[in-house]
Amino acid sequence: MSTSSRGPNMETIELTLDCIGEQFSTLRIVNPGADSAILRSMERYGQIMPVVVSKVAQNDYQLLDGFKRLRGAKVLSMDKLKARVMCLTVRAGKAALMQLNWVGKSINSMEEALVVHSLFHEDTLSQIEIATLLGRHKSWVCRRIALIDRLCDEGRDQIKLGLLPISMARELIKLPRGNQERLLESIRKHHLSCRETKKLVDELHARPSYE
Repeated sequence: MSTSSRGPNMETIELTLDCIGEQFSTLRIVNPGADSAILRSMERYGQIMPVVVSKVAQNDYQLLDGFKRLRGAKVLSMDKLKARVMCLTVRAGKAALMQLNWVGKSINSMEEALVVHSLFHEDTLSQIEIATLLGRHKSWVCRRIALIDRLCDEGRDQIKLGLLPISMARELIKLPRGNQERLLESIRKHHLSCRETKKLVDELHARPSYE
């Protein structure tokens, strides 16, 4: 199932892919281009950096950092991945997910919003508690919660799957939730670019009858 060695700072183990849980995968956004780049790198060089997991219980390891590497390993039919192990609660795991990716500058504002929104609605932390946990101001937390709350359900799903660019999502939330699905339909039907989507939203706002 796993083999281990201990480095100077943190235990590193080898985990079979089926032992790596993806509980936190809904807090990350799929980027097909980045996935392809990681896959090419792994094809050529193998796994360079270990993924990071949280040991929730015996033989229960939840992935915190390395979702693209895990997807690449599955495509390449690899048996194991090297993993650095932390022991964290679910709440602390979400905070660690954010902080690990801040270090590598590999998390965007929409993913930050997904994590904060989850801490607020699923873990029932107050905005002040979230701000303290993440080392951010309460207004920063409030803005990110609102970013997700303003999105219609279909918009959230498409963003998580990498089907809707974040730049388009920022335009989408300028509209009332009830109008967002119609915009998404227009984007799909007419293959609108980000610039065309912005222009359409601006035109809607300019109409005297727009609410």
